[in-house]
Amino acid sequence: MPIELRHLRYFAVVAEELSFTAAANRLRISQPPLSQQIRDLEDEVGAALFQRTSRRVRLTAAGDSFLVHARAILAQVDSARREAQAIGAGKTGRLLIGTTGSILRSGLADLLAAHRHEYPEVTSTLIEQAPALQIRALQERSSDISFIRLPPAVDGLVATLAWKEDVVLAMSRIHRLANRKRLVLRDLRDEEFVALVPESSDFARSIQESCVSAGFLPRVAHEVVDAQSIVGLVSAGFGVALVPASISRFTNREILFRRLAASTLSADVYIVRRDEEHSQVVRTFIEFSRKYAARRAPG
Repeated sequence: MPIELRHLRYFAVVAEELSFTAAANRLRISQPPLSQQIRDLEDEVGAALFQRTSRRVRLTAAGDSFLVHARAILAQVDSARREAQAIGAGKTGRLLIGTTGSILRSGLADLLAAHRHEYPEVTSTLIEQAPALQIRALQERSSDISFIRLPPAVDGLVATLAWKEDVVLAMSRIHRLANRKRLVLRDLRDEEFVALVPESSDFARSIQESCVSAGFLPRVAHEVVDAQSIVGLVSAGFGVALVPASISRFTNREILFRRLAASTLSADVYIVRRDEEHSQVVRTFIEFSRKYAARRAPG
């Protein structure tokens, strides 16, 4: 008969109690089956593990040695069980997350901090890159999740709204439009724009398309690859920009941010993952993100 885990557990409890009666009570089995299991174990080991008298039970030298190994094996099995349960519940593992600097500053950092507090055994690695590169990374399985401004129309990928965000006008405080109480998108038709490179950003293309729908093609004076660079150029008076509202949290006082009247512009953030994603860590993170956003939603 091969040695089974129950033999090791029974043996360890008897070794701790040094009483078959007490061990049986602790294991919630009757004493005769317990005694038989220990005899079967001794037969398999080929040595007596206990000295038994009418008054006491004690470990033999072989029993002392076997107990060290039995406890180590049981500890390893218990550790493996806990780790498997944690992985199965999405409580441990690694997440590779693609994002942009503006999204990280707009709320992703707070989300990741809350997730780490809830799931301290999950390691999150951020990969800051353009949205187009994030989509490619998902397709090539070199990342697990992406946070981008517009959901991609790509087969095999699924987008879920993470949080909503408005688009605002950024301009210098000395700009000629700074004192206007009400501005609409068409009022910007004669302005020079600072914008993201449209080839790398669906969000930049959506801004351009909205301007065209308003009756003008924006005159882009400067193109950049990072939203934070927009802030520096606007502050220096190089033009105006349409940016996510969260940008205003991390800028100097030289810039004025203004909401446009009757605007349908959106800078909503989406979580993107592979459709056939089976990682429980990923699924748990997405569910956590959904609940986190619901708790923080106004009203």
